[in-house]
Amino acid sequence: MQSELSFYVVDTEVGFVGLVLSEQGLRNTTLPRKTRDEALTDVSALGATRALSKGEVNGLSEGVETLGKGRHVDLSVHVDWHDVTPFRRAVLEQTMRIPIGETRSYGEIAELAGKPRAARAVGRVMATNPLPFVVPCHRVVGSDGSLHGYGGGLDLKERLLRAEGARV
Repeated sequence: MQSELSFYVVDTEVGFVGLVLSEQGLRNTTLPRKTRDEALTDVSALGATRALSKGEVNGLSEGVETLGKGRHVDLSVHVDWHDVTPFRRAVLEQTMRIPIGETRSYGEIAELAGKPRAARAVGRVMATNPLPFVVPCHRVVGSDGSLHGYGGGLDLKERLLRAEGARV
């Protein structure tokens, strides 16, 4: 039986980010949204039903705010990897290691995750990233450096990269 999912919405410099938490940690995040209501709609769609206070998220909101300012913070310790396959986890963890202001290609991530011929599979993992913003899939680009697919649109991907100081 799955435990109840809780939520908290963080107001960052790039928008409102919804956090969905299980008893084990951060299960999902939303892309930055223009309004708090949009983020609340997203967390509800992810199955979160109980609102948390800032104190209950144990510094996680400050970490997300720091990411919104374009500064690095490692939030991997807070992640609940429930139902994440070993390959997906390896890809997501490698993506979390991309320094702010830098990008990596799908092929580079595949190689770092131990599957050098799996660039397309990495693209699929990025397209279904349960933790956008915390797992910075916006930093993953085509082999030629071009921007490809992003759930929030290429404009948001470019805006996030520019906010971090990346060349796009």
